[in-house]
Amino acid sequence: MTGATRPPDPVDTVSPARLSQKSVMDLGSQTEIAGQQTTVVSAWTVLVPPDKPLTSATIVIDESGAQYAIEGDVARRPNHRPQFLAASARFVSDMQQ
Repeated sequence: MTGATRPPDPVDTVSPARLSQKSVMDLGSQTEIAGQQTTVVSAWTVLVPPDKPLTSATIVIDESGAQYAIEGDVARRPNHRPQFLAASARFVSDMQQ
């Protein structure tokens, strides 16, 4: 640690982008979490144009400031002539800033 401030991570605003919630799933590990606290975990799908940067390290922030973590690999859809990038994202309520 040098004490120097670190510049913030770059932010790329993507428009148009689509963020839609997936069907609710009952996962065994989340059932235990729900019994002990009021954490909300939800699954989402993110779609962006194929020329935009979207990786497994991307944090998606919606217009209200909620943060979604990308899970797994990003897919090019359709694969032969991509019209968009698709990824699964997870929202965890107690991980928000």
